[in-house]
Order: sequence, then C-alpha cells, then structure tokens
Amino acid sequence: MSSIIKQFYFDKELKKRIQKFKIAEGEDEELFYSETKEWKSYKENKKRERVLKNSNLPSHVKNLTLDNYVGNDTEKITKLKRYLDKFEVKFNEVHLYFWSHENGTQKTTTAGIIAKELLLSGYSVNFILMGKLLKDLSEEKFDKTLTPLIDKYRTCDFLVIDDAFDKKKATIYKSGFQIPFLDEFLRQRLEIERKATCFSSNFSIEEIDQEVFGKSMKNLIKRSIKDPFQFISSYELRNDFNPNDLWS
Repeated sequence: MSSIIKQFYFDKELKKRIQKFKIAEGEDEELFYSETKEWKSYKENKKRERVLKNSNLPSHVKNLTLDNYVGNDTEKITKLKRYLDKFEVKFNEVHLYFWSHENGTQKTTTAGIIAKELLLSGYSVNFILMGKLLKDLSEEKFDKTLTPLIDKYRTCDFLVIDDAFDKKKATIYKSGFQIPFLDEFLRQRLEIERKATCFSSNFSIEEIDQEVFGKSMKNLIKRSIKDPFQFISSYELRNDFNPNDLWS
C-alpha cells in the first residue's frame, strides 16, 4: 500500500469503504494509480445529489434517464433525446409543453429527467410549481431590482414549471392581482430572455382558462410553444406528434 495516495474513502453516512484507486504496473515495472469504477460511480452519485438538491428537482429522477420511460411512444423520447443532445446549438431557446388530462403519465418525471441531464451538463436549471411561483411573484416588490430568487427563475438556462395553469393547485384571489405578475414574468422569460422553459400541465394549451389566467397569457403560450407533447398513459401510449422542421 502506498503512503502517498489514499486508496480508500470511508462514507460515514453509508458506513461503507469505497476503493478510490487501483494499482497497475506499467512499462519498466513502474506502478501507477487509476480510479476505480466504484469511485467514479460514487462521485457521480454525489454530484447528482448535490445539484438536484440545489435546483429543487424531484429526488426520484436522480438515477433516471429517458431510457427509463415506460410506454411505446418511442418517437417522443427520440425527439427529447435530440433536444438534450442539441440543446446548446439548437434548442436553448425552444420551449416545451407536456400535458395530459390524467395523473401518473410521467410528464413531470420526464420534465425532471430533462432538467437533471441539462444540470449535469453544466446548465443552470430550476424546478418550481406554478402555485409557488405565483406566491413568490406576488411577494415581489418590483422596485429597482428583482430579488435573487425571482432573478434566478427568470434567467436560468432551463426552467420547469410544474402543475401549470391549474387553478385548483394555486391560490388565485378573486381580484386576480397575481396574474399580471405571472404574465410579465413569462413574457420576460419566453420572449425577451428567450430561455428554454418546460411546462407540465393537466390542461392542453387550448384549455388554459382565459377567465383566470387571461387571454393574453394563453396567446403567449400558444405562440411560444410550437409542438405540445401530449402524454396519454403510462402503459398505453400512441404517437400523435407530427414531425416538422423543428426536429429535423
């Protein structure tokens, strides 16, 4: 054993000893150290845990990829893999809209996986419920500068807004005083900053309640989202997506 390089690391939480390096013999009988697969995997898991915690992503997506998607709608997943692969050069200004009338169709999980993969690739990412976003925006003073929290939501490279446009999952007062804040925020992010945003919703874009969220906001989403993705069911899926130039 070498006294120069510490070969093992003990994780107190896991109560487990991790081998960091293995020794191999090179030319002229010279010994050299190389990282073990166990240590590389351990470091990758720790990185995932750290970045997920800092970005509020659902914890269950930590070890998931798009290949874990359940269902036979493989063309949808192929398009989303391309979205990830070409994000820097083609899709960093392209917004996504995942919707389904049903719960449990993996739309939130899929959005979380995309966010996680971008996060691990070095992009700034955040995940927030629309109800929480409304609350944070309504507490914003909108004076000279935005608070760091709102500015983070506004300028991060990829933002997931979950439970979008569901009046049952957000506190919206009769006066609707919060809606102009949301409208202004989305216009700034989608059209001015042009930062990629992913909405997950139980409603199609056409079903966004104009009486609650306003006609102008509905129109903003319609012109910003080129191809909404409908999630049919976890176990019985079909492909209703019409290919277009966006994905070519």
